[in-house]
Amino acid sequence: MIGEELCRTILNKALSLSDVDEVEAYLSGQDLALTRFANNGIHQNVVHGDAQLNIRAVIGQRQGRATTNNLSESGIARAREEARSNARLMPDDPDFQGLPDPRIPALIAAYDQPTADCKPEERAEIVGKVCRQAGPTLNAAGFYRTGANERAVMSTRGTWAYHRGSFAGLLITARSESSAAWSKGTSWRMEDIEVDALINEATEKALRGRNPQPIEPGEYTVVLSPYAVDDILGALSSYGMSAQMVQDGRSWMIGLMGKPAMSPLISIRDDGCDLNGWPTPFDSEGVPRQRVDIVTDGVVGVPVYNSYTAGKEGKLSTGHQGGPTGGPSASNLFMKPGNQSVDQMIASTQQGLFVTRFFYTRLVHSTGCVMTGMTRDGTFLIENGKLSHPVKDLRFTQSYVEALNSVEAVGGESKLLMNEGSFCTIVPALKLSRFNFTGVTA
Repeated sequence: MIGEELCRTILNKALSLSDVDEVEAYLSGQDLALTRFANNGIHQNVVHGDAQLNIRAVIGQRQGRATTNNLSESGIARAREEARSNARLMPDDPDFQGLPDPRIPALIAAYDQPTADCKPEERAEIVGKVCRQAGPTLNAAGFYRTGANERAVMSTRGTWAYHRGSFAGLLITARSESSAAWSKGTSWRMEDIEVDALINEATEKALRGRNPQPIEPGEYTVVLSPYAVDDILGALSSYGMSAQMVQDGRSWMIGLMGKPAMSPLISIRDDGCDLNGWPTPFDSEGVPRQRVDIVTDGVVGVPVYNSYTAGKEGKLSTGHQGGPTGGPSASNLFMKPGNQSVDQMIASTQQGLFVTRFFYTRLVHSTGCVMTGMTRDGTFLIENGKLSHPVKDLRFTQSYVEALNSVEAVGGESKLLMNEGSFCTIVPALKLSRFNFTGVTA
C-alpha cells in the first residue's frame, strides 16, 4: 500500500503539466496474496503488488491519456509528456464538457487490517480444513485470497479523493469421479467468510451430485442459487446499465425505462457506499458514487452516468466512471431480498430444476439481454417439492430480462459475491416459473 500522503505527493507531481488547460490524475494500487490448492493440497502461494498512474491532459475539447506503473520522478514526467502529446494529436470532441467539478465523497471505512495483513500460514490453515474434509472421497481445488487496494484522484479543478479497502475470498471446487460442486465466499473482512458452511456446501453437493442422469432440454421452472443470480446481474450490468450503452443504442434498457419489464418482486440498485457490499465511495474521476435505482418493483429505471455521458444529456454524473478509460459501469449491485428460503422454493415446485451456477455465458442479442451458457457444478431435478436426483448439465438460451419477469419467489438471505475488477453483487436465490434450456452438454 502506498498510503494517503504519498498518493497525494505522486498526484501533485502528475498535475505539474504546462501548456494544457486541465489535468486529472488517477492512482490505483493493489496488494494481493493468493494461496492456490488442487488435488487436496497447496501447490502455489504468491504475493503480488502493483500501482498504476493514469494522467489525463485536456486542451480545449481534446483529451490525451498516458498510463504508467513507474512512479519515479522520471516515470511520472514521461507520462505527463505523453498525455500532453496525445491530447494534441486528438481531434476536438464537441460532446466533451471538461473535467467534472469537485465534489466531496463520503468517507467509508471498508478497510480491515487483519485481512490486509493476512499471513500465508493463516490462509494455509483454512485451505487445510477444505482439503482434509474433501479427502479421500473427493478432490478439492480452488484458492483463498486476501489483500488490500487503494485509489486516489486529483485534478487541477480541485478534486481530491482517497479510499482504501481490503478484500478476502475463498473459492472451492469439489469433485468426485462423476460430479463437481462449487462454493464461494467473499467479504472485505475475512472473519465474515463462513468457511465451514462453504466447505459443507461444496462437499455435500459433490457427493449428492454423483452419477447425474440425462434430461431433455425444454422450458423448466428453476430455483437459482445466488451464484447463478450473480451471473444474471453481471450480464445486465455489462450489457446495458451504462448510459453510454443506452446512448449508443446497445442496451437492454432501451424502450423499457419507466415500464414494468420484470416481476414486481425484483428491485435492483447500485450503491457504492453500502458497507454490506464492497464499498467504493467515488469513481476514477473523483465523483462521489450516488445510489441509482436500476429496477424498482419490476419497473426499469435509469442507467448510471460518468461525466461525459451525463454532459451529453445536461445531467450530473452519478459517479460511475468504471476506470480511467471506457464508459460508466454499475459495479456494486444489490438485489432486494424476499421472504422465502431455498427449501421453501423447492417445496413449492412440483417439477423443475435446481441450478447452482451458470458457466461460460455469452451475449446473443442486446435486446432483452439474451444470453447463452451452461449449467455447472450441481444441477438437480426437482420432483414433488424435493430434490430428486442430479442431472447432466444443460445449455440455455434465455433473455435475462424475461427470466426476471418470471420470478415467483425471492430468497430472504443475500450473499455477497466480489468478482474481478472491483465488481460485486449482493444477491438472493430466486425461483423462476420458466427458463429455456436449448440443448445438452457433452
